[in-house]
Amino acid sequence: MTPVDPCRIADRQVCLATRDLSRAVLRRLSVTAAGIEPRIKTIVATQTDGSTEHALWRLHGDDGRLLLQCDLLKEPGAAWNALTVDVSFLARLANLRTHPPGYFYVHPLPDPRDIAIPLPSNPRGLAPRTIGPLQ
Repeated sequence: MTPVDPCRIADRQVCLATRDLSRAVLRRLSVTAAGIEPRIKTIVATQTDGSTEHALWRLHGDDGRLLLQCDLLKEPGAAWNALTVDVSFLARLANLRTHPPGYFYVHPLPDPRDIAIPLPSNPRGLAPRTIGPLQ
């Protein structure tokens, strides 16, 4: 089932092209994440202060369990750079003000700086723990 596009008719082709680009970035994210840790199924990122860039915050498995919580004050390291760049790019592509959550494969969280990206290999979507505070 194709989601309903909320764009005006004049903007619809741009929205569809952006969604296709988002899908490609999401596929690359999945491959990169699986190469680092095959159990990663949901990526939670937070916007860095005064920037449009996002930093990796939490990585969850398909059962919702927290696999890793990243230290936001440290650089993630060379292995994580490609993942971080793609997360930031996907977050910038997603216009959550005019499109419903998930349309560009990005879901907002209660804190407006935070986003969750469930990877395609996660059939259940967002795990309940990614929505609330850490337990």
